[in-house]
Amino acid sequence: MFRGIDLQCRVCYQGDLENRLSARHESNAVKSVIVIGAGLGGLATALRLHHRGFDVTVVEKLSRIGGRCGVIARDGFRIDTGPTILVMKEAFEETYRAIGKSIDERVELIRIDPNYRVYYHDDTSFDLHASMPDMAEEVERIERGAGERYFQFLGDSSRKYELGMEFVTRNYDRVTDLANPKAGFRLLRTRSYRKLYDDVSRYFYSDKLRKAFSFHSMFLGLSPFQALAMYSLITYADLARGMWYPKGGIGTLVNDIGTLAQESGVNIQLNSPVAEILLTDGRVDGARLESGEEIRADVVVSNADLPYTYRSLIRSHQRPRYSDRKLDSMDYACSGYLLYLALDRTLPRLKHQALYFAEDYRGNLDDIFVTGRIPEDPSFHLNYPVASDPSIAPDGKSTVYALAPMPNLKARIDWDKAGPVVRDRLLDRISRIAGVDIREHIVWEEQYDPRNFARDINAVHGTAFGSLAHGFFQSAYFRPRNRDRDIDGLYFVGQATYPGIGMPMVLISARLVAERIIEEC
Repeated sequence: MFRGIDLQCRVCYQGDLENRLSARHESNAVKSVIVIGAGLGGLATALRLHHRGFDVTVVEKLSRIGGRCGVIARDGFRIDTGPTILVMKEAFEETYRAIGKSIDERVELIRIDPNYRVYYHDDTSFDLHASMPDMAEEVERIERGAGERYFQFLGDSSRKYELGMEFVTRNYDRVTDLANPKAGFRLLRTRSYRKLYDDVSRYFYSDKLRKAFSFHSMFLGLSPFQALAMYSLITYADLARGMWYPKGGIGTLVNDIGTLAQESGVNIQLNSPVAEILLTDGRVDGARLESGEEIRADVVVSNADLPYTYRSLIRSHQRPRYSDRKLDSMDYACSGYLLYLALDRTLPRLKHQALYFAEDYRGNLDDIFVTGRIPEDPSFHLNYPVASDPSIAPDGKSTVYALAPMPNLKARIDWDKAGPVVRDRLLDRISRIAGVDIREHIVWEEQYDPRNFARDINAVHGTAFGSLAHGFFQSAYFRPRNRDRDIDGLYFVGQATYPGIGMPMVLISARLVAERIIEEC
């Protein structure tokens, strides 16, 4: 079994499309595929292609599957190191269904309520619920008259969700796939072109509610002061569709996907870093491992970070559209500092998911995205899974996961000095939230900073959530394509191609690239 791993949309297969692609593939000889990277996207792509008759080998540099995420398992404690919950459950259900399986028969999913507890600098808190009546009551408690405006906000966000998902669940071949009169009209009508924070401010007047309903863009590596209002679709997905936790942690889910791949006949080679993608006459011919072994294949799918793939695995003269200069000019997402704690006690005041917002919200974000400094009072995401699943720690004990967004490595911060400072600030604030000095109860701890992302998973500039930020010109049609236009047989899957960052998006990415490969090969 694999050791530690991995952080209502229109993702259902269209039956007639599937039948057509399947028929086309069955008429061809079996093709061999190499998938570089055993992250969630790589595993899902391997499963889909093998299910359609391809001979698939996955090569992974680490000694585990899971890519951006892993699991720390020690002394009876189990901590997810990346994503901690899942949203857009339908994307996961469709992935299993596409290979003839049911996620509900294999993984126990627990719905979280509240979705988040939001903490503020003045020791007040506010719960984000999936229940609309509960949410209306909560926002009314913070801001009189905001309950009705919350329903307006959610309704408008649902229209942004509907519009956005039209561009998320498709492959792109030409700019007209994105730019057409109908889409343009709906973009204007939904005000999706505005900045996210400004758009949220139309509905809520208090600083606290504006923070609570604009932070979601951070999970795309974007400041809500820079992100498009379109990304309130993420808020809608969280609040209207709900948040889920796989019993045992996200690691349980990804391990199950890896087990399915292994049992189905996908060849997974761990401890096998790739040195070069082999090309012959402008077409992929396989991959050469750092060990010197060469694996031949008709198709190569890279689940490694796309900018890393181009810069480090393909020679410069073979990638005219992605020169080093082009890669340097792209807009990269933020990074993060993570603190993982095993505690000798429980913390009854904590909910499963929480957020802490600094008083100077904009200043905090400007430090991360503009000036490249360590925030004085970091905002952070707090995860306390024993609130839903006591099995991940020994009886009477618990785990804490804290993630504070930080500048990426372009900021040139000395993390040997900055790391202890951020740790102390987080411990101070978590202790205040929990009502107990947690320093006195730490059994063991681990830290993860931007350098680890760069070293462990080849994340360019040590980005945490994904490499390429989701600005307009790095989204949808403008995001790097999942098929290289100059190299035949080279494809991409994962957060740096479309649709983008986040586990549901990565699973949709796997569906889209698999459809391309089946159709074209």
